[in-house]
Amino acid sequence: MKNKIIIFILAIAFHATLTGCSELDTENVSKITYYPIITLTGDQWMVVPKGGSYSEPGVKATEDGKEIPVVTAGDAVDTSTPGVYTIKYIATNKDGFAKIEYRYVGVISPDVAGIDISGKYKRDAGAGGVSTVTKIKDNLFSSDNVGGVAVPGPSTTVYFYFYDTETLGVPYQLVQGSPFYCEDATIDVGTSYSWVVINGGYGTALRNFVKL
Repeated sequence: MKNKIIIFILAIAFHATLTGCSELDTENVSKITYYPIITLTGDQWMVVPKGGSYSEPGVKATEDGKEIPVVTAGDAVDTSTPGVYTIKYIATNKDGFAKIEYRYVGVISPDVAGIDISGKYKRDAGAGGVSTVTKIKDNLFSSDNVGGVAVPGPSTTVYFYFYDTETLGVPYQLVQGSPFYCEDATIDVGTSYSWVVINGGYGTALRNFVKL
């Protein structure tokens, strides 16, 4: 009987030790985290003529409804040089979880301003899919089939700028959570355009699309 009492006491002490460790291990640790929400003022995709002016429209970040700081990074917009500029906004909550949002500014050369390249283009190799290029505004366009795959759709739709002579700009962007951008993007107006798609599974081939 005495041995049973000793064993019972030791069991209680062991349980208390485990409970105490558990409470210390979880002390000051958040059980719920609220991820940052970033809201852009103005358009996410902007167009500025070469030599024009650009003013930062502003951005706001909140955590559980309370405003938190935003760090601005990425490109500095140079309106004297045609190109595509990507601005990054980063907000981090109290638990260290970060959210990144993007703004894009296309500085457009007067040599191509107002030229409409919308229409249907068919890839001349591979699956031979058709891409529908749609004008969004000014020299900002979208393609619903970035890689010229058999079936276009929202998961293959990207935005891009026609910003200078024979030159397109397809900046890093998230398409349904998947990152896309293109390199070596050029256009022969009224005839074709081409680019290399940077995304897992697309390879490094130059993809050429001929206007229908």
